[in-house]
Amino acid sequence: MWTKKGWLYLAMGISLAFLALVVRSTALMVLSVLLLATILVTQFFSRLGKIASMRQLSSEKIFEDGIITVDLALVNKGGRTGFLEIRDKLPQQIQIEEGTNYLIIDLKPNESLRMKYKIKGPIRGIYEFGPVSLRAQDVFNIFYKELELELVDNVTVFPLVYDIKDLPIRSRTPKLFPGASKVKQPGPGSEFFLIRNYVPGDPFKNINWKAFARTGELLVNEKEREAVSDIVIMLDARATAATGTIGHNALIYGSRAAATLTSFFIKRRDSVALIVYSDRLLSIKPSQGSKQLYEILTALAGAEPAGDLPFKGVVEVSSPYMPRRSPVIIISNLDGDPSVVDAISELRTLEFDVV
Repeated sequence: MWTKKGWLYLAMGISLAFLALVVRSTALMVLSVLLLATILVTQFFSRLGKIASMRQLSSEKIFEDGIITVDLALVNKGGRTGFLEIRDKLPQQIQIEEGTNYLIIDLKPNESLRMKYKIKGPIRGIYEFGPVSLRAQDVFNIFYKELELELVDNVTVFPLVYDIKDLPIRSRTPKLFPGASKVKQPGPGSEFFLIRNYVPGDPFKNINWKAFARTGELLVNEKEREAVSDIVIMLDARATAATGTIGHNALIYGSRAAATLTSFFIKRRDSVALIVYSDRLLSIKPSQGSKQLYEILTALAGAEPAGDLPFKGVVEVSSPYMPRRSPVIIISNLDGDPSVVDAISELRTLEFDVV
């Protein structure tokens, strides 16, 4: 491809040739031929041979404001490159914290190069790193050649998760599995609930011997049942959620709120479901554990503002599959959706606790 300098030389050569014909000057014609011949020969000296590449990332998943170390290795398996520009292409939202992703170098045959730099992901999302762009010029800077090395990696930036101590949000019909939610019923647990009379079959370890010494009657300690709750989180990702700047809008803050709540409930051993609605409906079934946490975090990282699904339609489609009488946490700016009131009324009618 031509550089600006190359186009200038070509214009000069043609102009000299035209001027030589007008004034019938042999010297100008010879100069024009030499200039045009130089341009013609030079295009064969812009070299960009075979270059192998490999990129290593210190992590492919981070939270917002997390740091990743990028290590790009290049090996010249062809001839000498001469003036070579190297750029490791990064998404616009990614910030370079240390080092550089751009370098100018002369690579000799079989010479290797390593570019190491650190980046920060300030905003949640799923980002594509690459390809690697190479550009070589001839010695006179008349022509250049470009090559893209198809070296692509994906990095997931999860929304920030804040630390919260406790939330009084529990299901009215908890599952009878060990969890961290106290349900004001006797059963398996860790905290004292009440004392009752001994019944044959009660474990001896539950007998309150101090009470027996005082009263002469066998009394048993009961613990407060700790059970699992089903929690449903609904996130509004319609186009209106993008109102604001890239780093300050309803979807960014809503994603962080959903991530924080999910982390809290998963740590409490609750079962969490996620529904994200935009121009389509994304639903993750209720489940527990770290696998569920990372599945929800990945969905939140990839949520893009689009469309305008009415909330009432989302409720009508989703409610048959939601755990009955469970808390439903709605995260939305409620902007531009007249169906919200009817949708919340329908959830209340179906005995969901709307938060």
